[in-house]
Amino acid sequence: MEMRVIFYRCAVAGVLLSLTAAWCGQLEDGIAASERGDFKSAFSVFSQLASNGNAQGQFQLSLLYTFGRGVKPDAKTALYWLRQAAIHGDSQAQSNLGVAFNRGRGVPQDEIKAYAWFTLAATAGDAVAVTNREIASRKFTPAQLEQAKALALICQGGNFKPCL
Repeated sequence: MEMRVIFYRCAVAGVLLSLTAAWCGQLEDGIAASERGDFKSAFSVFSQLASNGNAQGQFQLSLLYTFGRGVKPDAKTALYWLRQAAIHGDSQAQSNLGVAFNRGRGVPQDEIKAYAWFTLAATAGDAVAVTNREIASRKFTPAQLEQAKALALICQGGNFKPCL
């Protein structure tokens, strides 16, 4: 991800949350540490952000656990942080959670839930999620497509329990 995109995301979030200015600097520090291979420092930064409810920190932490960078690989913990990031609005996490449900990675395979998560990510502008949602929908009967769209609306309304 380009630093301009990260900076832009942080600037927008600053309008929404008073703590975001500090989070942005930390997020950039964590990403820089990760890019230079200093996963111990990245883990420290992302853990703090994640614990404070920062969706991007939660997503980055999920990646560290997924790939075992700076920590022992832990699929269960990675999925926990991925879910937290998705619930808190990180579109990449939403898209990745859609992939997890689509393929049954760490969760029972559920293409209806996958569609719902792809929809949330697509609504936030994630182009990959748009494509994945289209591919997933090709497998559905008309009734399944309506069910998937209904679940997506529930999730978009902030009730994530049926989507998890």
